Amino acid sequence: MATLMPTSETHSKVLVVDDDPMVAALCEKTLSEKGYEVVTAATGEEALGQLAGQQFDAAIVDLVLPGIGGMEVVAAAHQADPQTVVIIITGYASLDSAIDAIHHGVFDYLRKPIDPQQLVDTLQRGLVGRGMLSTSQRIIGELDETNRRMRQGQVTLQERVRELQGRLQTLIELGQHLSEVHSPQTIMHHLLTTAADLTGAGAGVILRKDPSLDELSPISWIGEAIHEVHEHSIPLGSGVLGQAAASSQRQVINDLLSNPELSDDVLVYQGMRRVLAQPLIAADKVLGLIAMFDEHTQPFSAEDQDLVAMLAVQATIILAATSTIRPRAQSPTADDTKPEEFVDLESLLGD
Repeated sequence: MATLMPTSETHSKVLVVDDDPMVAALCEKTLSEKGYEVVTAATGEEALGQLAGQQFDAAIVDLVLPGIGGMEVVAAAHQADPQTVVIIITGYASLDSAIDAIHHGVFDYLRKPIDPQQLVDTLQRGLVGRGMLSTSQRIIGELDETNRRMRQGQVTLQERVRELQGRLQTLIELGQHLSEVHSPQTIMHHLLTTAADLTGAGAGVILRKDPSLDELSPISWIGEAIHEVHEHSIPLGSGVLGQAAASSQRQVINDLLSNPELSDDVLVYQGMRRVLAQPLIAADKVLGLIAMFDEHTQPFSAEDQDLVAMLAVQATIILAATSTIRPRAQSPTADDTKPEEFVDLESLLGD
């Protein structure tokens, strides 16, 4: 019964190895007419040479060959490609030789004289099986890769959970600190240190907009590299910080040094590379600014920006409630509870 060859197999390459020219010619003619690319070899030595120089999808091998035998050719074919479909043909069939062929990974065993249709059908079945095996191996490989990515994703997720838990703990601790102190300056200090912990920034400052002057004055700061920032007022519209306050828009720049327009910025002068400046706005009025910055090149993430914006709300409340905060000679510590130069927030709100 004739069968149609799958289109995907019509260009398969087949090695025919037989020392009988008539058998080799029959196999070549039969398979070529079905669309296969056929290469013939009359000896085992010739077959090994073909296998070394070319890649074959299938091999039809005479069991008995002069010199190098058929089973050695079978072994060489599988060494070149373990998925090679190998069909043994012989005029000296025996049970022992058939079992031996199966042990060597031979797909099937045909007896001479060759039935052309049987040869085609057997080869087709072998190549279909080869294709299914290849597909199965590809799917298994894709599953393995998916599993690897899932495991990596799980590790990443666990790391992310730990990071978020750390940030949550930082916010909880901030809430506890704020509930224990009433000094506006100390609260501002806690807000800055929390912002630094959450964003990884090495320095930060909170500036108040002077109601009578178009400039920003520092009222709280952290970090060793910001003395130029906290010792001077910043005119509105000047540099990154002044522009953020003047525009009422958050400013995020992750490479200050590459911007020639900011060459005279106070932050650039201090060697800062990135800055996140969040205006403090109440009733559509800019009261001040909270800014985080350092010399690192890792960008401030969207999450960093949201966290600073959240902390800015608390700072805005403090500025709105206490309009008499004045700069200190040095940044406060978390132990400061009631500096003399600041109005007590609790009594002020109670008036």
